[in-house]
Amino acid sequence: MNTGKVLHVEVAPLQSGQRERTVTISTGTNGSAATKTVEVGSLQKLMRLLSEPNVKLMTMIKTVRPKSVAELARLSGRPKASLTQTLRRLERFGLIAFRQSSGRRKAPEVVCDQVTLDVMISDAPATERIDGKAA
Repeated sequence: MNTGKVLHVEVAPLQSGQRERTVTISTGTNGSAATKTVEVGSLQKLMRLLSEPNVKLMTMIKTVRPKSVAELARLSGRPKASLTQTLRRLERFGLIAFRQSSGRRKAPEVVCDQVTLDVMISDAPATERIDGKAA
């Protein structure tokens, strides 16, 4: 059983006329956490954020503890520009934070040990078919 810091992600159902899903993110233990709400756009975007390469990246950050984004780029083999974009998205969702390192450098840091995901299913009638056409 993991007793570390848990990031709980709750995805609200897409309501009629709503274009973007709302995600509520809580960190901490036993509900004693700070909560923030983020527009995620789609479940696909959220799933890309939690992709296998990004989970491996967060594992590398947690175990290696790089002192800068440049060091992480070198260790991971990912281009620094695209890595920076990925890290910013992970930061926006509360999965990582940046801590001040030596000089002007900022080091990425994973802020949780576990991510739980709840996807709420709407009771509202479907207004679209699965293929995106009007019902």
